[in-house]
Amino acid sequence: MSKKANKKPASKKNEAQVKKNTMSKSHIIISLLASFAFSFSFFIVGPLGFYFSESNRGFFENNSLYAQMVVPAMIIAAAIFFVIIGAILLLATGKIHTVMVSVITWLLVCGYLQVLFFNGWTNGLIGDGNETGTMPGAGIPNLIVWLLLGVVIIGAPLLTKGKLKKVGGIAKMVVVYLLVLVFAMQGAGLLETILNAPEETSGKAYLSTKNMFSVSKKDNIIVFIVDRFDISYYNEYKAFDSNFFADFDGFTSYTDNISLYARTYPAVTSILTGVENDFSATRTEYLKKAYTEGTFLKDVADAGYDVNLYTTNFYVYDDANDIGDFVDNKASASDSAKLTNPMGLVSAMISYSAYNFGPDITKYAVGISTNSFVGLAAQEGAAELYSHDDAAFYNAFKEAGGLTAKGDKNFSFIHLRGCHSPFNLNENVENVGDGNATSLQQTRAIFKIIKEYIAELKAKGLYEDATIIITGDHASALYDTKDVPSPRITSLMVKEKGKSGTPMVESKAPVCQANLMPTIIKSAGIATDTDYGRAYSEIGENEVLTRKYLFEKSIKVNEENQDEIVEYEITGPASDFANWQIKERHPIGYIYK
Repeated sequence: MSKKANKKPASKKNEAQVKKNTMSKSHIIISLLASFAFSFSFFIVGPLGFYFSESNRGFFENNSLYAQMVVPAMIIAAAIFFVIIGAILLLATGKIHTVMVSVITWLLVCGYLQVLFFNGWTNGLIGDGNETGTMPGAGIPNLIVWLLLGVVIIGAPLLTKGKLKKVGGIAKMVVVYLLVLVFAMQGAGLLETILNAPEETSGKAYLSTKNMFSVSKKDNIIVFIVDRFDISYYNEYKAFDSNFFADFDGFTSYTDNISLYARTYPAVTSILTGVENDFSATRTEYLKKAYTEGTFLKDVADAGYDVNLYTTNFYVYDDANDIGDFVDNKASASDSAKLTNPMGLVSAMISYSAYNFGPDITKYAVGISTNSFVGLAAQEGAAELYSHDDAAFYNAFKEAGGLTAKGDKNFSFIHLRGCHSPFNLNENVENVGDGNATSLQQTRAIFKIIKEYIAELKAKGLYEDATIIITGDHASALYDTKDVPSPRITSLMVKEKGKSGTPMVESKAPVCQANLMPTIIKSAGIATDTDYGRAYSEIGENEVLTRKYLFEKSIKVNEENQDEIVEYEITGPASDFANWQIKERHPIGYIYK
């Protein structure tokens, strides 16, 4: 009897030990699976899908970020977090482990559904000042979906008492199934994105920072393009500083100026070439066509001017070779790029994943923008790629000791990030982080740069003979998904050659972007075979002219976000919105073809 009695407990003990070992293996598998799925989704799928997408690839290359930098950085980050999260899950036991795995599954499932069904309203990164992203129902319906799925995915596996124990066990199996399913579907989606990604353009020529602070000893043409220099920023600064005009003697400020386009692409290319985009061709086809057909830059170069263009890739040019061999700061693609801030890249990509996968109500709080990816890499060698970083531009200006005068004629076209949100510059041109500055502070920063540049021209006796134009590539769009709600006027300040010493004056002449090239040609006295039209100063204040404005609007076509160009005609003063009439709507499919 005693032997039999001893055998039973031993058998039960062995059975319990086997069960314990089996559960231990299950614990390890589930822990590592959850850690891997989360790391893969958050550090690989989101960032690399963002990088390899056709609409974003050029932006990254414009900032010297290429696949050989981005991919390894995110794989290493994913591996590190896989180990950290996996270790935490392996150490967790009981209900704590169940809750942690369930929360990870909830985040992955909801994040996947968020991207698939809910992110359409954002139309890009809200941190870029995309005010048109109108959150549906203040994000409440989306939040309800998240909460309901949270109750089911997190709550069900915890049902381990009485008759509900079986439900809890089934729920745990479903959680594991969901982890595998999301991983498989995201992996397939990422693979498709990579296979369909455009080829990298690191082999193309680019516009560098060479000669950035060089001017000529005699004749200078200097154009400052302040991105999104809406008249509202001009008026805000003027109201703040009563001495605003003091540094701009000889200037005329045109307060009724219309830019042709509402976006940097194709606005800046149009400014440089005079060639309009009918949006029938792809982005790269238009850019090449514009520089091939446009005669303005070549005419300036043929007049003996050194031509230096400081503007961005993707939005303004695709290959700097297309612009022309006469561009002095064009650099060969032989200079390689180097990732200078890997932690910054990983941090920006993590922020993007949080933005992309997060519910509607968290998107404004994340504050990610394209500016988050600027300055993370640089060209090796002397010819560094020019990029939109106004703080870096100013610091380089100070380090260079201001301007250097050489040669007889120089044309400098300087495209600053300007008044574009998110605002991150204080009045001392210090980057204080996205969203930590006001529009006024950033406008003051931009004009600190311009004023110090002008002060250098004056100190070197080069100001009077210089032609200087300060304007925006476009005004603030306000909305992407609605028709223009009010006048869209772009700030414009012009000093023609020979003018100085007189206070700046304001003009209400009905001018537009088409008057920019003739103003430069006539002010500088350049002889050409082309009739570029009338200069700003040749337009009378009381003239009644009809001007054109092409507004890019996001529309829904078969539940997809596409674009149309709303063509406006403005007859009379643009400040009176009654003078704005829609002439035609042009469906173009996608602006970045």
